[in-house]
Amino acid sequence: MKEIAELIGAEADRAGQAALARGGELEKSGAVQLVRFSPSVVAAEVDDGAARVEFRLADGVLHWWCTCAEGRDNGAMCAHCVATAQSVRSRTDRKASPGASSATASASTVRIAS
Repeated sequence: MKEIAELIGAEADRAGQAALARGGELEKSGAVQLVRFSPSVVAAEVDDGAARVEFRLADGVLHWWCTCAEGRDNGAMCAHCVATAQSVRSRTDRKASPGASSATASASTVRIAS
């Protein structure tokens, strides 16, 4: 089974162009605060708490939601979800560098401060 970070990244890569562009801007500006990262749950506050995103892995299936109108109304992979996915990818890439342990190696949930 793929790690949650890989599944989140793959799903975000399929988002619409507008969500990808805005999500990239949000992530680069530091607007994503990861508040929970575990093997089955990633949660974040985006844009100073304007939106809350959660990715949850259940029975090998990735589920997500966002508190923004787009995320609530149609379950789309919105810019907030994309920004969170990009932040997860960035952090796990750094953790995977030589000498560092994987961000998802532990079964326990950790709080990540930025």
